[in-house]
Amino acid sequence: MRKFFLYIILIVFICFCIPIIFANAFSNTTEKIASEQVIEKQNKQIKDENEKNIYNYGKYSEIKLLHAKTNKVESVKLDEYLLNVVSAEMPATYEEEALKAQAVVARTYTIYKIENGGKHKNADICDDSTCCQAWISKEDRLNKWKEDVRDKNWKKIEQAVNSTKGEIITYDGKPINAFFHASSGGFTEKPINVWGGSGYPYLQVVETSGEEGYSQYSSKAEFSEKELLEKLKQKYSDIKINFEKKDEIKITEYTDSNRVRTVKFGNKNLSGVETRTILGLRSTNFKITQEDGKIKFSVIGYGHRSWNEPNRSRCTS
Repeated sequence: MRKFFLYIILIVFICFCIPIIFANAFSNTTEKIASEQVIEKQNKQIKDENEKNIYNYGKYSEIKLLHAKTNKVESVKLDEYLLNVVSAEMPATYEEEALKAQAVVARTYTIYKIENGGKHKNADICDDSTCCQAWISKEDRLNKWKEDVRDKNWKKIEQAVNSTKGEIITYDGKPINAFFHASSGGFTEKPINVWGGSGYPYLQVVETSGEEGYSQYSSKAEFSEKELLEKLKQKYSDIKINFEKKDEIKITEYTDSNRVRTVKFGNKNLSGVETRTILGLRSTNFKITQEDGKIKFSVIGYGHRSWNEPNRSRCTS
């Protein structure tokens, strides 16, 4: 009888206790493997981050920056320079991915300028936005922000630049001439229609949907007949407009992206780009209406300005 109970206890132990022991052992092993995988992933992330932080740009590691106001040239590390560019070109309140894109574009444009040369004899690039890229010192940038968001905003700019270290946009293995805009108004424009020249194969007319929610997607400009004539006379002293005639002011030609190519103002035909410059419009994508002695321009988009205008970029803070 005693042996019988021993057999029963042994069977119970085999059926219940041993599986529990093996289950615990398996669970511990699984947890250990999972833990090791997490540690390995964390180590890889740290390694990747460290590699980014010490990214070797080779001949582009330092650039010579010309400060236009003082005419002094300063040697700065590329990504340190980009912190000042991104914080000048785009508001820190923008989405993180937008700031990253701005960092990549600014880095691409900088290296393009270095490789293709510019008009600065002793410098690679300058801090004048009408010539190269906008730039602002960290001190000035922080002072323009409210005190309670300064640290947060600067860290956001740092994250955008540091997380894209080494990244540029290329075409046929070479950095592109990276132009940018705040809002294309639904379609991009060919640079040849803005600045002339032979154009770039990588910058074509493409649709850009989803911009309607942008706060500066559309704008309006209104001038009296006298104001309009005075502005145009600053460039063309012999211009004459008979405002009583119906067709004295009209758009006569459009580009492939449906922007204004040519406008008739009385006895003069101006390009859309020139009209935009003279009247301070945000884009060459505009319509003209005349009513009660007023000439109204309804504008869509907020594009890249031409080189002789203030503010080369339109993503300013």
